[in-house]
Amino acid sequence: MQRIYSGKEVIRAGEKLLDVELVRTQPDEYSASMDVLSYWRFSHEKALDSAFNLLQDIARKKDKATIFAKRLKRYASIVAKLRRFEQMKLKNMQDIGGCRAIVANEKKLRQLVRDLRKRSEFKTAQGKIRSKDYIKNPKDDGYRGYHLIGQFSGDNSEKKSIEIQIRTALQHDWATALEIVDLFTGQALKSNRGDAAWKTFFRNISRQFAIMESIHLFDTLTPRQKFETYGEVILNNKSLIEACRDAKQSSEKLSVVDTLQAFAHGLKIVDERLSQVLVTGYALIEVNTKKKQVSVSIFSDDMNAEAEERYIQCEKTAAATDHLVVALVSTTAVGGLKEAYPNYFADSTDFVRHLLLINSLELPKGGGSIWSDFYRRLFRWREK
Repeated sequence: MQRIYSGKEVIRAGEKLLDVELVRTQPDEYSASMDVLSYWRFSHEKALDSAFNLLQDIARKKDKATIFAKRLKRYASIVAKLRRFEQMKLKNMQDIGGCRAIVANEKKLRQLVRDLRKRSEFKTAQGKIRSKDYIKNPKDDGYRGYHLIGQFSGDNSEKKSIEIQIRTALQHDWATALEIVDLFTGQALKSNRGDAAWKTFFRNISRQFAIMESIHLFDTLTPRQKFETYGEVILNNKSLIEACRDAKQSSEKLSVVDTLQAFAHGLKIVDERLSQVLVTGYALIEVNTKKKQVSVSIFSDDMNAEAEERYIQCEKTAAATDHLVVALVSTTAVGGLKEAYPNYFADSTDFVRHLLLINSLELPKGGGSIWSDFYRRLFRWREK
């Protein structure tokens, strides 16, 4: 029977894990603190399932093609957040459990948000809704999406905070690409730390993606129609031309297309079939950036205890090295694990397709054939 820890013990464990040397200087203390973290994290499991089921029920009425994902926050992400916000305590972190819906466009996103905001789970005792609209007000790094924090019943009917993220497909493509760069370059762009050139690139591209999403029915257009309509918007506005030029230059400076392509083609998936499994339960994803290898272990619903034990052991190992990343995610995602969690498989295909629209747009004082260059590069990407 698993030990139950008090709130004070959870807080103390979080404080101990802030010590970057703990795993080396006090391995027993580190292991004990990780066990407390694991207990606290998995105490959110029941509440996370309730939030996920609610999200699915409402989202499918707005967009039958919605992609869903859910996860319990990784150790590395928890500790990074505690270090970033000095006043935050592990017991009070609101996104230990989180789920996500990815819809086709912003219109469907707003419809989904409207219905979720009506639910009592997202309202405080004073009737306030805890939400962040990162579409109207993007984060400094360019991140866009809509977040809601709800209260859902967990173990022993205790309420737990669960974060729900709603993104459009294009917003998700952007976030995925940033996470891939973080994962395979060892940066922390997601925490607004890392190489200045990469920061600039993602901010610039976020602005261009926002322009694309402002175009009516953009997600339904063919590649040629997307290029034409996006180009028309850009070329009719001097300030947008300069913004697009900045995006193109930052992309070319970093050879982004080639870099992302190298990540994808250099990664070995130990068992390709596992990435498409439809068993209901959890998948333990282990990424070794040194060996450029990703492996997936599947745990069905009746193996939750085994999944939890294996996960915490892998995290303890990963904490002692810079080239191992582990995550425990849901296998219930429509379309398979690679569609819901493309970052762990270095899959930036959709992001690159839209980046090529930007890179191939001929701006004033430019030269060459717009269409021949666009299709040549798009064909080359698909062939590789």
